[in-house]
Amino acid sequence: MPWSHYVLLISRARSTDALEFYQREALRGGWSVRQLQRQIETQFYERTALSRDKNKMLAKGAKPKATDAVNAQDEIRHPLVLEFLGLRDEYSETDLEQGLIGHLESFLLELGNDLAFVGRQRRLRIDDVCTVSGIA
Repeated sequence: MPWSHYVLLISRARSTDALEFYQREALRGGWSVRQLQRQIETQFYERTALSRDKNKMLAKGAKPKATDAVNAQDEIRHPLVLEFLGLRDEYSETDLEQGLIGHLESFLLELGNDLAFVGRQRRLRIDDVCTVSGIA
């Protein structure tokens, strides 16, 4: 499961039984994060536990709904993705790069002497064919 599933489970599951249930069902059903969130918000675990026909309930919960779909643009523009950078509503690509690299640099420095931070942008040569500029 992706990390976002685990973050959601840890922050929203009310008990270890519920956490294990949602984890198992998300893996079995291939739930997206939105599907998992919807199942938690609608108390799928509790409804299934109280249901007389648990298999029917599980089959119903496994079916995705149209609101569960996420397109790439919505996922990238999700307000929680970059909130740790403290950027305003409108920011430049340079501001975004500076914020991300600043956090990455701090993180790498905390890890100790075994890693090196080479620089913000470095030119890479690959087989004398292609030159790529980017974050190193």
